[in-house]
Amino acid sequence: MVAATVVLLLALSWGGIRYPWISLPIGFLFGASALLWIGFWWRLIRAPEAPEPFIPLSVLREPVICGIVIAGFFSIGTIIGLSIFIPLYIELVLGLSASASGIVLIGFMGGATLGSLLAVRLIVRVQHYKCVPVYAAPLAVVVLVLLAIWPSGWSLVAVTAFMTLVGIGMGPMYPTTTVIVQNAVLPYQFGIATGTLNFFRSLGGAIIVAAFAAIVLSGLDVDVPGGMLDKMANAGASAGELAQKFRLVFAAAAIFLGLACVAVAVIEERPLGGPYVRAREPE
Repeated sequence: MVAATVVLLLALSWGGIRYPWISLPIGFLFGASALLWIGFWWRLIRAPEAPEPFIPLSVLREPVICGIVIAGFFSIGTIIGLSIFIPLYIELVLGLSASASGIVLIGFMGGATLGSLLAVRLIVRVQHYKCVPVYAAPLAVVVLVLLAIWPSGWSLVAVTAFMTLVGIGMGPMYPTTTVIVQNAVLPYQFGIATGTLNFFRSLGGAIIVAAFAAIVLSGLDVDVPGGMLDKMANAGASAGELAQKFRLVFAAAAIFLGLACVAVAVIEERPLGGPYVRAREPE
């Protein structure tokens, strides 16, 4: 499904050709996407008949798994999207150097790592482990809303501090979603549940990156040679116009992360299981 969609996109974008939203090629893309999703759904409903289904529906029917899959889709997808578009924001809107964008990314990823490590330590020490990501994510949402309201005029120190806080707020989603999804299934389903979660994390990353790209590139003349940074720099848009586009990116990121936080908050909080000990075979 993904490979076919990529082939269609490459075929339509070959040579820098652009089409209006209401046009036959774009309509064909939407129709092809709908058919692929229908085929994916048909494959899933027939999965119980297969000896090794791709994603067993018995796993997705579990409410906790479904909620955590949604949380992983939006939270990890947002982390991937921000890690790609933050350097563009730093260089094109704030007018800083590539080295400065690297410093901001270090703060963002360092904050995510710190938040992940703290979450691992906390979830085994607090009674209500859901509160770790549920209380941490609003910190990132508040900072993203702040950047959406005032997207320009920040110094390197300020934006690095902001993105570090965003990373700390989003970081707990990594370990807690994995722990909760494994805690909701039997030991022999650990691999299936974790693989399902990782699949939807990757899918969320692909879709959210595409959404951010559509926001940033909408209305720009990008039919110029070079990579995305060159296209945006040579598209004729001012820093103020680009700031308005990144305003929408930060707002969308805040909404996506808010949805992930709600998905974790509404799931059932089950007691965490202890270490699994395999029963000894009778002699």
